[in-house]
Parts: sequence; C-alpha cells; structure tokens
Amino acid sequence: MVLLLGFSFLVWMYTSISHDREAGQTEAEALALAETDLANVENVSTYNGNIPIHIVKGSTENGTEQLAFLDLSEKKVLKVEDMSGQISPEAMRQQWQQSCASCQFKDIQYGYEEQEPVFQLTYIDEQNRYVFDYFTLSGDNFDQRFAFKRTQ
Repeated sequence: MVLLLGFSFLVWMYTSISHDREAGQTEAEALALAETDLANVENVSTYNGNIPIHIVKGSTENGTEQLAFLDLSEKKVLKVEDMSGQISPEAMRQQWQQSCASCQFKDIQYGYEEQEPVFQLTYIDEQNRYVFDYFTLSGDNFDQRFAFKRTQ
C-alpha cells in the first residue's frame, strides 16, 4: 500500500512539473500568430528573467525566420527580431568557446534582459564558478554577467 501511494505521488509530481514547464506554450503560439507576421511556429521556449518571457521561433509567409518575445501576463508582444543578420546559437557558442577555452559549457538559450533579446550562456569558468553570461543576438557582449561560487 505504501509503495502504491509513493508511486502515485511520483506520477502526480512528474505530471504537475511537466504541466508547469509547458504552461503557456499554446497561448504563446496563438498570440504570436495573431499579433506578429509569423505564419509558422517552429518552437516555443520560456525564459525566466524578472518575469517569464515566452520566445516563439518561427517564420513568416515569405520564409523570413523570426523570434517573437512575449509577455503572456500582459498579453503583449515585447519585440520581434528577424534572424537575418543575427548569429545562430551554435555560432554564438563557438565564438564564446574561443574566448573561454578552458571553461566547461553547460547551456545556451534565448533570453530577454533590460528590454533586449539576448543569448544566455551558462558555464563553469576557470575559477570553478557557475556563470550566467549574456550576449546580444549579434554576438556582442551585453553588460550583464552573474558568477556563483560553487561548493566543493
């Protein structure tokens, strides 16, 4: 009986966490399609900065790839960026790796800081700190970085 209750609790917890993680994605897709030039949606991600920002990646009817940055709490499109002229996450990672060759890469994602679309890179630096570093979508340094000392 205890085993069954424990298993049921784990299933409930997993379902709840998955639902929270995907919350708003359908709404973000609908808002982007209705309020921007996007005609097709490739994916939706969430960036948790000061407020949750939903980022919709897709293309217009003429094939132009765009990113839409949305605030679902306000039902508002914050910014739309054409991908032409911007570097890809893979190119951003390669550019960063050249400047921090001894760092251990963890992740890269789109973000939104100080009303600007950014890349957020997470990595462990030479001093064994866990770092959140930000770059513009064109690959330039953004004046924001957080480094946290890791416990051994």
